[in-house]
Amino acid sequence: MNLRNIDLNLLVVFDALMLEKTITRTARVMGVTPSAVSHALQRLRQTFDDPLFERGSGAMVPTRRAQELLPFVRNALLSLHQGISLYREFVPATSRRSFRIRQSDFLSDCLLPRLCARVRTEAPNVTLVVDQLPAGEEYTLGPGDIDLRVGARISGGAGLKRKRLWRDPFAVAMRPGHEAATGTLSLEQFMELTFLDVASAILDRRSLDEVLRIKGLVRRTAVTIPTLSGVVAIVAHTDLCVVLPRRWVSLYSAPSELATALLPVDGIEYAIDMLWQVHDERDPGHRWLRRLIEEEFDVLYSPPAAQNQQRRIGHPPSRLDVVPPLAA
Repeated sequence: MNLRNIDLNLLVVFDALMLEKTITRTARVMGVTPSAVSHALQRLRQTFDDPLFERGSGAMVPTRRAQELLPFVRNALLSLHQGISLYREFVPATSRRSFRIRQSDFLSDCLLPRLCARVRTEAPNVTLVVDQLPAGEEYTLGPGDIDLRVGARISGGAGLKRKRLWRDPFAVAMRPGHEAATGTLSLEQFMELTFLDVASAILDRRSLDEVLRIKGLVRRTAVTIPTLSGVVAIVAHTDLCVVLPRRWVSLYSAPSELATALLPVDGIEYAIDMLWQVHDERDPGHRWLRRLIEEEFDVLYSPPAAQNQQRRIGHPPSRLDVVPPLAA
Protein backbone atom coordinates (compact mmCIF):
# COMPACT_ATOMS: atom_id res chain seq x y z
CA MET A 1 0.00 0.00 0.00
CA ASN A 2 1.39 3.38 -1.03
CA LEU A 3 1.09 5.92 1.82
CA ARG A 4 0.67 8.71 -0.70
CA ASN A 5 -2.72 7.22 -1.56
CA ILE A 6 -4.02 7.50 2.02
CA ASP A 7 -5.88 10.63 3.06
CA LEU A 8 -4.78 11.59 6.59
CA ASN A 9 -8.31 12.86 7.28
CA LEU A 10 -9.59 9.32 6.91
CA LEU A 11 -7.37 8.18 9.79
CA VAL A 12 -8.78 10.95 11.95
CA VAL A 13 -12.30 9.72 11.17
CA PHE A 14 -11.25 6.13 11.90
CA ASP A 15 -9.88 7.11 15.32
CA ALA A 16 -13.07 9.04 16.14
CA LEU A 17 -15.26 6.12 15.06
CA MET A 18 -13.29 3.78 17.30
CA LEU A 19 -13.98 6.12 20.23
CA GLU A 20 -17.63 6.99 19.56
CA LYS A 21 -18.90 3.76 17.95
CA THR A 22 -21.68 5.61 16.06
CA ILE A 23 -21.70 7.78 12.94
CA THR A 24 -23.95 10.40 14.55
CA ARG A 25 -21.73 10.94 17.61
CA THR A 26 -18.59 10.93 15.47
CA ALA A 27 -20.06 13.61 13.23
CA ARG A 28 -21.02 15.76 16.23
CA VAL A 29 -17.58 15.50 17.83
CA MET A 30 -15.80 16.26 14.55
CA GLY A 31 -18.16 19.09 13.59
CA VAL A 32 -19.18 17.54 10.25
CA THR A 33 -22.35 15.97 8.86
CA PRO A 34 -23.21 12.27 9.34
CA SER A 35 -23.15 11.84 5.56
CA ALA A 36 -19.53 13.08 5.49
CA VAL A 37 -18.60 10.47 8.10
CA SER A 38 -20.44 7.74 6.18
CA HIS A 39 -18.59 8.71 3.01
CA ALA A 40 -15.25 8.63 4.84
CA LEU A 41 -16.08 5.19 6.25
CA GLN A 42 -16.74 3.87 2.75
CA ARG A 43 -13.34 5.18 1.62
CA LEU A 44 -11.69 3.61 4.68
CA ARG A 45 -13.25 0.26 3.82
CA GLN A 46 -11.94 0.50 0.28
CA THR A 47 -8.48 1.57 1.46
CA PHE A 48 -8.08 -1.31 3.93
CA ASP A 49 -10.23 -3.85 2.06
CA ASP A 50 -12.18 -4.61 5.22
CA PRO A 51 -15.62 -3.64 6.64
CA LEU A 52 -13.81 -2.22 9.73
CA PHE A 53 -17.15 -1.73 11.55
CA GLU A 54 -20.21 -3.94 11.68
CA ARG A 55 -23.65 -3.12 13.03
CA GLY A 56 -24.25 -4.10 16.65
CA SER A 57 -26.87 -3.41 19.30
CA GLY A 58 -27.00 0.39 19.44
CA ALA A 59 -23.40 0.84 18.26
CA MET A 60 -20.94 -0.25 15.60
CA VAL A 61 -18.63 -3.13 16.48
CA PRO A 62 -15.01 -2.89 15.23
CA THR A 63 -13.77 -5.84 13.23
CA ARG A 64 -10.59 -7.67 14.11
CA ARG A 65 -8.76 -5.75 11.38
CA ALA A 66 -9.91 -2.42 12.87
CA GLN A 67 -8.71 -3.46 16.33
CA GLU A 68 -5.33 -4.38 14.88
CA LEU A 69 -5.05 -1.04 13.07
CA LEU A 70 -6.06 1.11 16.05
CA PRO A 71 -2.74 1.26 17.99
CA PHE A 72 -0.77 2.10 14.84
CA VAL A 73 -3.22 4.78 13.70
CA ARG A 74 -3.55 6.29 17.15
CA ASN A 75 0.22 6.41 17.77
CA ALA A 76 0.75 8.08 14.39
CA LEU A 77 -1.93 10.70 15.06
CA LEU A 78 -0.68 11.35 18.57
CA SER A 79 2.88 11.87 17.37
CA LEU A 80 1.72 14.27 14.67
CA HIS A 81 -0.58 16.09 17.12
CA GLN A 82 2.24 16.43 19.65
CA GLY A 83 4.75 17.67 17.09
CA ILE A 84 2.39 20.33 15.76
CA SER A 85 1.24 21.42 19.21
CA LEU A 86 4.75 22.06 20.50
CA TYR A 87 5.31 24.83 17.99
CA ARG A 88 1.82 26.16 17.53
CA GLU A 89 1.06 29.45 19.20
CA PHE A 90 -2.32 29.57 20.89
CA VAL A 91 -4.08 32.94 20.97
CA PRO A 92 -7.48 32.53 22.68
CA ALA A 93 -9.00 35.65 21.13
CA THR A 94 -8.46 34.38 17.56
CA SER A 95 -8.26 30.59 17.92
CA ARG A 96 -10.84 28.40 16.18
CA ARG A 97 -9.85 25.16 17.88
CA SER A 98 -12.31 22.57 19.16
CA PHE A 99 -12.02 20.83 22.54
CA ARG A 100 -14.02 17.98 24.04
CA ILE A 101 -14.81 17.68 27.74
CA ARG A 102 -16.53 14.68 29.32
CA GLN A 103 -18.01 15.17 32.77
CA SER A 104 -20.41 13.70 35.30
CA ASP A 105 -23.93 14.89 35.97
CA PHE A 106 -22.74 16.56 39.20
CA LEU A 107 -20.89 19.23 37.22
CA SER A 108 -23.45 20.02 34.52
CA ASP A 109 -25.28 22.71 36.45
CA CYS A 110 -22.36 24.22 38.35
CA LEU A 111 -19.01 24.17 36.54
CA LEU A 112 -20.28 24.13 32.96
CA PRO A 113 -22.15 27.49 32.96
CA ARG A 114 -19.14 29.26 34.48
CA LEU A 115 -16.69 27.60 32.09
CA CYS A 116 -18.81 28.40 29.03
CA ALA A 117 -19.05 32.06 30.06
CA ARG A 118 -15.30 32.23 30.56
CA VAL A 119 -14.51 30.58 27.22
CA ARG A 120 -16.96 32.85 25.38
CA THR A 121 -15.25 35.88 26.90
CA GLU A 122 -11.65 34.85 26.25
CA ALA A 123 -12.02 32.74 23.10
CA PRO A 124 -15.30 33.45 21.28
CA ASN A 125 -14.38 31.32 18.26
CA VAL A 126 -13.34 28.21 20.23
CA THR A 127 -15.77 25.28 20.13
CA LEU A 128 -16.53 23.19 23.23
CA VAL A 129 -18.08 19.75 22.79
CA VAL A 130 -19.34 18.51 26.19
CA ASP A 131 -20.36 14.88 26.66
CA GLN A 132 -21.48 12.71 29.54
CA LEU A 133 -18.87 10.29 30.80
CA PRO A 134 -19.12 6.77 29.36
CA ALA A 135 -20.33 4.06 31.69
CA GLY A 136 -17.74 1.98 33.51
CA GLU A 137 -14.07 2.59 34.10
CA GLU A 138 -12.83 2.37 30.49
CA TYR A 139 -10.60 5.34 29.75
CA THR A 140 -10.49 6.06 26.02
CA LEU A 141 -9.51 9.71 25.81
CA GLY A 142 -8.82 11.00 22.35
CA PRO A 143 -6.15 13.61 21.56
CA GLY A 144 -7.08 16.90 23.23
CA ASP A 145 -9.89 15.40 25.34
CA ILE A 146 -10.38 16.21 29.02
CA ASP A 147 -12.28 14.01 31.45
CA LEU A 148 -13.65 15.28 34.77
CA ARG A 149 -14.23 12.11 36.77
CA VAL A 150 -15.19 11.27 40.31
CA GLY A 151 -12.47 9.35 42.13
CA ALA A 152 -10.54 8.32 39.00
CA ARG A 153 -8.25 5.33 39.38
CA ILE A 154 -5.98 4.81 36.40
CA SER A 155 -3.31 2.21 35.79
CA GLY A 156 0.25 3.43 35.39
CA GLY A 157 0.37 2.39 31.74
CA ALA A 158 -2.68 4.33 30.61
CA GLY A 159 -0.65 7.25 29.19
CA LEU A 160 -2.72 9.76 31.15
CA LYS A 161 -2.10 12.55 33.61
CA ARG A 162 -4.38 13.36 36.49
CA LYS A 163 -4.91 16.35 38.73
CA ARG A 164 -7.15 16.31 41.76
CA LEU A 165 -9.43 19.33 41.71
CA TRP A 166 -11.57 18.81 44.78
CA ARG A 167 -12.31 16.64 47.81
CA ASP A 168 -15.54 16.86 49.75
CA PRO A 169 -17.22 14.72 52.44
CA PHE A 170 -20.68 13.36 51.74
CA ALA A 171 -23.73 14.61 53.57
CA VAL A 172 -27.11 13.05 54.17
CA ALA A 173 -29.67 15.69 53.12
CA MET A 174 -33.31 15.78 54.27
CA ARG A 175 -36.12 18.24 54.87
CA PRO A 176 -35.65 20.41 57.99
CA GLY A 177 -38.58 18.83 59.86
CA HIS A 178 -37.35 15.27 59.32
CA GLU A 179 -37.05 13.18 62.48
CA ALA A 180 -33.38 12.53 61.64
CA ALA A 181 -32.54 16.22 61.19
CA THR A 182 -30.48 16.43 64.36
CA GLY A 183 -27.11 17.33 62.83
CA THR A 184 -25.49 13.97 63.64
CA LEU A 185 -26.37 10.44 62.59
CA SER A 186 -25.23 7.09 63.89
CA LEU A 187 -24.88 4.20 61.45
CA GLU A 188 -27.92 2.59 63.06
CA GLN A 189 -30.01 5.75 62.50
CA PHE A 190 -28.70 6.02 58.94
CA MET A 191 -29.84 2.48 58.12
CA GLU A 192 -33.38 3.29 59.29
CA LEU A 193 -33.77 6.07 56.69
CA THR A 194 -35.47 5.75 53.30
CA PHE A 195 -33.49 7.11 50.35
CA LEU A 196 -33.78 8.85 47.01
CA ASP A 197 -31.02 7.83 44.56
CA VAL A 198 -29.78 9.48 41.36
CA ALA A 199 -28.97 6.98 38.61
CA SER A 200 -26.51 9.22 36.74
CA ALA A 201 -24.61 10.46 39.79
CA ILE A 202 -21.33 8.61 40.31
CA LEU A 203 -20.16 8.92 43.89
CA ASP A 204 -16.96 6.95 44.18
CA ARG A 205 -15.53 3.76 42.78
CA ARG A 206 -16.06 2.21 46.20
CA SER A 207 -19.75 3.01 46.18
CA LEU A 208 -21.71 3.52 49.36
CA ASP A 209 -23.71 0.35 48.87
CA GLU A 210 -20.56 -1.74 48.35
CA VAL A 211 -19.13 -0.48 51.64
CA LEU A 212 -22.41 -1.23 53.38
CA ARG A 213 -22.52 -4.73 51.90
CA ILE A 214 -19.10 -5.43 53.38
CA LYS A 215 -20.65 -4.58 56.74
CA GLY A 216 -23.60 -6.86 55.98
CA LEU A 217 -25.99 -3.92 55.55
CA VAL A 218 -28.46 -2.93 52.81
CA ARG A 219 -30.13 0.48 52.82
CA ARG A 220 -33.68 1.10 51.59
CA THR A 221 -33.99 3.06 48.32
CA ALA A 222 -37.60 3.95 47.56
CA VAL A 223 -37.16 6.26 44.55
CA THR A 224 -34.51 6.45 41.82
CA ILE A 225 -34.48 9.38 39.37
CA PRO A 226 -32.30 9.77 36.23
CA THR A 227 -30.53 13.07 36.98
CA LEU A 228 -29.92 15.56 39.76
CA SER A 229 -32.68 17.82 38.45
CA GLY A 230 -35.49 17.85 41.00
CA VAL A 231 -33.49 16.35 43.88
CA VAL A 232 -33.85 19.37 46.17
CA ALA A 233 -37.59 19.75 45.53
CA ILE A 234 -38.30 16.05 46.10
CA VAL A 235 -36.28 15.80 49.31
CA ALA A 236 -37.67 19.10 50.66
CA HIS A 237 -41.27 17.86 50.32
CA THR A 238 -41.00 14.17 51.34
CA ASP A 239 -39.50 12.01 54.06
CA LEU A 240 -36.82 10.77 51.63
CA CYS A 241 -33.13 11.37 52.27
CA VAL A 242 -30.33 11.64 49.72
CA VAL A 243 -26.54 11.22 49.91
CA LEU A 244 -24.75 14.09 48.13
CA PRO A 245 -21.46 15.98 48.36
CA ARG A 246 -21.79 18.48 51.20
CA ARG A 247 -20.70 21.43 49.05
CA TRP A 248 -23.23 20.54 46.33
CA VAL A 249 -26.03 20.76 48.88
CA SER A 250 -24.88 24.20 50.03
CA LEU A 251 -24.58 25.43 46.43
CA TYR A 252 -28.00 24.27 45.24
CA SER A 253 -30.33 24.66 48.19
CA ALA A 254 -31.29 27.61 50.36
CA PRO A 255 -30.01 27.47 53.98
CA SER A 256 -33.52 26.71 55.29
CA GLU A 257 -34.47 24.33 52.48
CA LEU A 258 -32.57 21.20 53.52
CA ALA A 259 -31.02 19.89 56.71
CA THR A 260 -27.81 17.85 56.54
CA ALA A 261 -25.78 15.42 58.59
CA LEU A 262 -22.40 13.94 57.75
CA LEU A 263 -22.44 10.46 56.26
CA PRO A 264 -21.67 8.02 59.12
CA VAL A 265 -19.75 5.65 56.83
CA ASP A 266 -15.96 5.73 56.49
CA GLY A 267 -14.11 5.24 53.21
CA ILE A 268 -16.39 7.34 50.98
CA GLU A 269 -15.58 10.82 49.68
CA TYR A 270 -16.41 13.01 46.70
CA ALA A 271 -13.16 13.60 44.81
CA ILE A 272 -13.06 15.15 41.33
CA ASP A 273 -10.07 14.44 39.07
CA MET A 274 -9.15 16.02 35.74
CA LEU A 275 -7.60 13.59 33.24
CA TRP A 276 -5.81 14.23 29.97
CA GLN A 277 -3.34 12.50 27.69
CA VAL A 278 0.37 12.83 28.39
CA HIS A 279 0.76 13.94 24.78
CA ASP A 280 -1.36 17.04 25.50
CA GLU A 281 0.69 18.17 28.49
CA ARG A 282 2.66 20.85 26.61
CA ASP A 283 -0.07 21.86 24.14
CA PRO A 284 -0.59 25.63 24.70
CA GLY A 285 -4.31 25.51 23.96
CA HIS A 286 -4.83 22.49 26.18
CA ARG A 287 -2.92 24.16 29.01
CA TRP A 288 -5.15 27.23 28.62
CA LEU A 289 -8.35 25.19 28.93
CA ARG A 290 -7.05 23.18 31.90
CA ARG A 291 -6.14 26.44 33.65
CA LEU A 292 -9.65 27.83 33.08
CA ILE A 293 -11.22 24.67 34.49
CA GLU A 294 -9.01 24.82 37.59
CA GLU A 295 -9.66 28.51 38.21
CA GLU A 296 -13.43 28.28 37.78
CA PHE A 297 -13.55 25.15 39.90
CA ASP A 298 -11.63 26.83 42.70
CA VAL A 299 -13.93 29.86 42.74
CA LEU A 300 -17.03 27.68 42.55
CA TYR A 301 -16.08 25.44 45.45
CA SER A 302 -14.30 27.94 47.67
CA PRO A 303 -16.17 29.31 50.72
CA PRO A 304 -18.50 32.25 49.90
CA ALA A 305 -16.30 34.77 51.77
CA ALA A 306 -13.28 33.68 49.78
CA GLN A 307 -15.25 33.90 46.53
CA ASN A 308 -16.21 37.50 47.30
CA GLN A 309 -12.62 38.38 48.15
CA GLN A 310 -11.35 36.82 44.90
CA ARG A 311 -13.89 38.78 42.84
CA ARG A 312 -13.09 41.99 44.71
CA ILE A 313 -9.30 41.87 44.20
CA GLY A 314 -9.50 40.22 40.78
CA HIS A 315 -7.01 37.46 41.63
CA PRO A 316 -7.55 33.79 40.80
CA PRO A 317 -7.70 31.50 43.85
CA SER A 318 -4.72 29.45 44.94
CA ARG A 319 -4.30 26.05 43.33
CA LEU A 320 -5.47 22.95 45.10
CA ASP A 321 -3.09 20.10 45.85
CA VAL A 322 -1.85 18.25 42.80
CA VAL A 323 -2.06 14.47 42.59
CA PRO A 324 1.35 13.14 41.42
CA PRO A 325 1.38 12.63 37.61
CA LEU A 326 0.62 9.12 36.46
CA ALA A 327 3.35 7.20 34.72
CA ALA A 328 3.07 7.15 30.96
